[in-house]
Amino acid sequence: MRIKGFADLGETKEYFRSRGIESKNIRNTDWFYTLPMAIGTHLGDFSDEHSRLYVDAITYAIENGVNFIDTAVNYRGMRSERDIGKVLRYLINEKRTIKREELVISTKGGQIFGDGQLGIKPIDYLEKILIPEGILERKDVNIIENRRHTLEPSFYKTAIEMSKENLGIETIDIYYNHNPEISMYVLGDELFYKQFEKLVEFYEEQVQLGNVRFYGMATWDAFISDPDSRGYISLEKVMEVVKAIAGEKHHFKFIQLPYNKFYNLANVKANQSLKGKNYTAIEAANKLGLIVTISSPLNQGEGLNKDNLSSKELLRYGIDTEGVYAAMVGTKTRTHLQENLSAIFQVSK
Repeated sequence: MRIKGFADLGETKEYFRSRGIESKNIRNTDWFYTLPMAIGTHLGDFSDEHSRLYVDAITYAIENGVNFIDTAVNYRGMRSERDIGKVLRYLINEKRTIKREELVISTKGGQIFGDGQLGIKPIDYLEKILIPEGILERKDVNIIENRRHTLEPSFYKTAIEMSKENLGIETIDIYYNHNPEISMYVLGDELFYKQFEKLVEFYEEQVQLGNVRFYGMATWDAFISDPDSRGYISLEKVMEVVKAIAGEKHHFKFIQLPYNKFYNLANVKANQSLKGKNYTAIEAANKLGLIVTISSPLNQGEGLNKDNLSSKELLRYGIDTEGVYAAMVGTKTRTHLQENLSAIFQVSK
């Protein structure tokens, strides 16, 4: 049986109060409180050993102040979502020390995924399952090299259901469209935004059904590239589509993009236009009422080898940037998690 509920403002606040975590170290949206850090689950391979590490790290995280977990259906061939699901069932259903309402869980869909436990690669999942079962037609798939993305709502219906099953939950707090720039690159502006209209309709239906609470886009270079580049996505146009379909009460509330000391375009490159004035991606998102989470705050580990900077310094650089809500930090060991937590608690913003 899947775990019911979703992150609650009061319960997430109580989560921190009961652990003696000071308010200066936490942040909040209108719907929940978290640290300015989530545990990310992208790193690692499909092995049982890495799953054991993740289960241990995620369990420790939730019990020690990290109530924000970020993942994707295609991370480690669905194994990351399944590892999270194992922890949730243990802490919520068996140990009963955590409530579902205390946790914020974000996941992503859009890229064709595989199944790491069954040894099914994404291309085989597409050819042997998604197309034969009528979930996708080959023309629905946009391809750049070995990356496959789609905007077809029927795929997202399957992906959301798969994520819910893997995670063992009824409602996903934040559901991101994962790397939509792949489809933008293939389709071009006009067709991309036209297809995105149908996807917004679908997402809003998912909210009404209780499958998803909020949605958004998790990107790599979509929001920070040059406006004339093929994969560029305009935040202004995205929100025009969203509001045309769903009005001011829409549920498109979050974006995710890469940002760190060595890759800081999101905060220095004024490439997003709003009403004829240029802003950085972070500024534009904030002006549009969107909450910004960042990926790769440690520059995928490479930042630790530059300028003798510590993980603490790199993480603080990201989360202390105005307009950034939280950093998604890939962590599969308890030791690394403890180092990251020390950065959160050493100073307040």
